Amino acid sequence: MNASLHRRAFTLSALVLALALSGCAAVPPGTQLPTLQARHDGALPAAAGRNLSPDAAGRPWWRDLRDPALDALVAQAEARNLDLQAALATVREARARAGAVQAEARPQGSLGVQAQATRPALTEVDPYRQGLPRPPEQRLVTLGQVLSWEIDLFGRAGTAQAAAERDADAAAADARGAQALVQAEVVSRYVALRHAQQARQLAAEQQAVAERRLAQLQARARAGLADPREADAATAELAQLRAAQAGWAAQASVDWAALAVLVGESPARPGAALQALQASAPLPDVPDDATLTVPADLLARRPDVARADALLRAGLGQQVLAERAYLPRLSLAATLGLQQTTGNLGQANALRYAAGPMLQWDWLDSGRRAAQTAAAKAGNERAWAQFEKTVLTALAEGETALRGWQAQWQAWQQAQAALQAADQALRYTQRREALGLEPAATALASRQQQLTAAQQQLDQQARTLGAYAQVQLALAAWQPPLSSLSPLPPSP
Repeated sequence: MNASLHRRAFTLSALVLALALSGCAAVPPGTQLPTLQARHDGALPAAAGRNLSPDAAGRPWWRDLRDPALDALVAQAEARNLDLQAALATVREARARAGAVQAEARPQGSLGVQAQATRPALTEVDPYRQGLPRPPEQRLVTLGQVLSWEIDLFGRAGTAQAAAERDADAAAADARGAQALVQAEVVSRYVALRHAQQARQLAAEQQAVAERRLAQLQARARAGLADPREADAATAELAQLRAAQAGWAAQASVDWAALAVLVGESPARPGAALQALQASAPLPDVPDDATLTVPADLLARRPDVARADALLRAGLGQQVLAERAYLPRLSLAATLGLQQTTGNLGQANALRYAAGPMLQWDWLDSGRRAAQTAAAKAGNERAWAQFEKTVLTALAEGETALRGWQAQWQAWQQAQAALQAADQALRYTQRREALGLEPAATALASRQQQLTAAQQQLDQQARTLGAYAQVQLALAAWQPPLSSLSPLPPSP
């Protein structure tokens, strides 16, 4: 009775010790994102005088362009873009791996059944050659249930789980970055498509005016009223306009095909909405500079910074695991089963069991763990350097994009003013032509100047819209949750 009590006391003490040690779990330190604004001055110089928004999430920035066709394209791309779907699948994979790591710390059980014919060798039963008989062959059936649980000594299991969760956070940040990139790419390609379509129409108008002006110059040159070199220059200009028109047509086809891939459709068999984009339409409106939102927590919103932060914390966890690899492991194991000849498994003497703790300590590894610890430490230093570089790059990109937007927006204002001046000059010249005070050639030249100003304004409008998409991508002012993204539609 006393022996049984001693055994129970020993088992209980081992369990209490194991549970006490399992509370020493070490997890990677908390995120660096909340302190980034304090360690790095996130107030961009280019944002001076602008109101910083503490919360701009939930406002799709491309809707400021006021183009329903563009809104529909972005929605379709978020639902069907293959790069984005691959990124979301990577998030699910990383979370499943984190769940598997978490399950490794829980009790494990297995059920096994084995049937075998066994007969020991004579040297096994009579090693001293005493003439003992060799036992006959036995046909045994073994049915067993094994339970095991490695106690989380020194927090290794908790640290491994936390590191796996940080890897999942990095994958989620990648998916957020992929989403933002797809949004900006759709906007940029859509603007490029509309730009090419409008530029092609302007080139056609310029070509028609150039043909009329060339005919007049040739007639005047034949009559000796004009220098033939003017007609030669007009011929060269007409050839350039024809080449430009063909180039814009090719560019429109390229941008349309790129949009098809972005929204998950085949350019060879596009849907009705995509086919409708082949018809020419104006460029989206340029948003007012006052609508641009600069988030107060720029660094915390950037997906690349969030990814670098998650990888940094995962690296810290791996370093902790490497440093504690030399510590002992404690496991609790229990086996319960039956072993007997066929047909006798139900007998009482067929029951077999074993239970108890097991302590394992690999005290000699010839420097293997020290090398792994050094590698993990160096990897953690690399992750920290990459994290700091990502932060500085994010600040530089935000400043550059904001400066670029400001410059393009101002150039857009000047392009509008130049077009208005060209329009006024054309109307004045046309009135003088109607009164017989100006020749028709002068009016055509004024029309050409007005079309050139319209082309320059169109080009500047496209550049300004591109700068708007770039600054929105750099500032990361709108980052919706991943749950808002639709899954891929079922395959046909």
